[in-house]
Amino acid sequence: MAFGLRIINLTSLPIFTDEAIYIRWTQIANIDPVWRFISLTDGKQPLFIWLNIVSQRLFSEPLFAGRLISVLTGVFTSLGLFFLGKLIFNTKVGLLASFIWAIFPIALWHDRLAMMDSLLACFFTWGIWLEILLIKIPRLDIALFLGITIGGGLLTKSSAQFLF
Repeated sequence: MAFGLRIINLTSLPIFTDEAIYIRWTQIANIDPVWRFISLTDGKQPLFIWLNIVSQRLFSEPLFAGRLISVLTGVFTSLGLFFLGKLIFNTKVGLLASFIWAIFPIALWHDRLAMMDSLLACFFTWGIWLEILLIKIPRLDIALFLGITIGGGLLTKSSAQFLF
């Protein structure tokens, strides 16, 4: 459901200013490997640009390719909220949390724009799930995945420092 609500008429929204900048950076980094860290010239972390490079190699429409990354991360956020609700409470709460995220207007809006916010929300959701799981089951592999998730969040946006 989350995927269907986010993918419909994906390119019908007018392009946002930051989207245009990120898509242009992706095009430049895609052509010349020397510019893979072009986002650092403006103080932005590069992970979203790197994911967009992969997406732009698969799809010819740059706006669709950029927004598809946000759509997919929005779906993974919804999935993460399901597991988080299930871990803390029960399956019904997990389904309700996932459903609310799927229809929440602000989440729908941000998950349809080629911006870093939906990727950061995805990392944060899975990071919280892994933190709670690590408290319940202290294992090294969970700690490793938590470190990877926190690192992914830090490579996405600076505000991840405050979230984690």
